[in-house]
Formats: sequence, C-alpha cells, structure tokens
Amino acid sequence: MVIGTLVNGIAYGMIMFLMSSGFSLIFGVMGILNLAHGVLYMLGAYLGITLGILGYTNNFLLATVIGSVGAGLMGILWERVLLSRLYKQLPEQVLTTLGLIYFFANLVLWIYGPMAQIIPPPAFAAGYVPLWGASVSVYRLFIILIGIVVAIGLYFFQEKTRYGAIIRAGLTDKDMTIALGINYRLVCSLVFFLGAVLAGLAGILGMPILGALPTMSFDILLLAVAAVVIGGIGYIEGAFLGALLLGLIDSFGKVYFPNFAMFTVYVAMILTLLIRPVGLLGRIR
Repeated sequence: MVIGTLVNGIAYGMIMFLMSSGFSLIFGVMGILNLAHGVLYMLGAYLGITLGILGYTNNFLLATVIGSVGAGLMGILWERVLLSRLYKQLPEQVLTTLGLIYFFANLVLWIYGPMAQIIPPPAFAAGYVPLWGASVSVYRLFIILIGIVVAIGLYFFQEKTRYGAIIRAGLTDKDMTIALGINYRLVCSLVFFLGAVLAGLAGILGMPILGALPTMSFDILLLAVAAVVIGGIGYIEGAFLGALLLGLIDSFGKVYFPNFAMFTVYVAMILTLLIRPVGLLGRIR
C-alpha cells in the first residue's frame, strides 16, 4: 500500500507542479494575480475531451499538444486584451479574473453539462505493472516522467538561457531590467503563454485520473496556490518542491487520515506561512 500511495502522491504532485509553476511565474514575474489560471487547466481538460471522446483525433499525444497550445493561446489573449492593462492594480486583477472564472464555468456547463467527465488513459500507458511488490498504474508513472522532464526543461530555461536570465532579473528588480532597455512586455507575454500551456497540459494529463467538472477551475486553483505558498513564489524549484509535498501529503492523508484529508494540505500551508512566510525555497527580496 505504501508504494502505491507514494506513486499516486508523486503523480498528483506532478499535475500540481504543472499548474503551480505557471501560476508562480506569472505572479512572480508580472505581478498579476491570475485567479483564472485554473480556467486554463479546465480548458485543457475539456479540450482533451473534445479531441478524444468526440473522435476528432484518436491520438492522445496530438490531443495533448493541441489542447496545451490552445490553452496557451487563450492565456496570451487574456494577457494582451485584459490583464496587460491592469499591472499593479490588484483589486481590478481579482475582479477581472474572477469574472473569467464564472464566465468559462458557465460556458463549459452549457456545452458539456453538469456531470463529471473522464477519458481513459491512452493505450500505450494503460494497465498496471509490479513495482516492489505493489501493482502500480502505468499512466501514473507516465505522468511522473512527464513532470520530471518538464521540471528539468523549465529549470534549464530559467537558469541557462538569456530569457531565463531576464526573468530572474525581473524577479529581483523589474524596474532596473526595463531601464536596461529590455523589452519586458515581450518577456511577460512569453511567461504568460508558457504558464497557460503548462496549465492546459496539466488539465489534459489529469483527465484520466481526476476527471473534469465545470466547477473544477477554482478547486484546482486553491491547490496550486497552496503549492506555491509551500514552495516559494517565482522559482521553478520552489513550485516543484511545494507541489510534490502537496501531492504526498494529500495522498497519504487520504489513506491514513481519511476523516481529515481535506484539511491536511491547508494545515501544511498554514505551518509554512508561520515558520517561513516566503516558502521553503523562496527568497527574501
């Protein structure tokens, strides 16, 4: 049971990492509190349904790419049309992104109905394999692999590339970065697009195990915020650690403390805020 619970927790943590890393970068780099980030996750999930169940494509990987890019394009549309006008206007950001949540929740409810929907795992990742005496889902191992690959790619992007250096500079001193003549608006758009793509990817990958509901965007956002708070805002390694811990706490909590499972994640978040308000890997600016 321990091995199965461990794998389930890590897989869940990888889905949360894909969500929380984008949210963390957008807030850390741009200062935008995008409460509608969960909507991009939901759009990814329902695009997966449309492309998979309705038969427009039977290729899971193709559906994943199209769904993720579709969520990214929606995110960049929001950034260009709405959110770029609301920098440093926190109340307006909150109201605008809350409005997006309710609009898209009702749009999905109108199109797909109120019932939870789920798609089966792709054929190449179906079934179970033995692992240290436990029977483990191949699809969950696949999610773990994708999460690790994405985490490594994002780390090298942030630490080893020119745009990554600009992002890190913006996290430390945005005004100085702009004063150096860097097109920070373009960098912000790139970050928003990347965060939206990651959210859409999380939604599609999570469909076979978590399903989709019209109300899912706000629930998943709360967990992403918890992961960011635990790990630290603005840095990939913080989002990865926070999401991994969140997944393990949630998974083991449901097995060993089922009556209190819904509180375990938030207890971890509260303890982190009390002990280290900037997060476990966050940096004081």
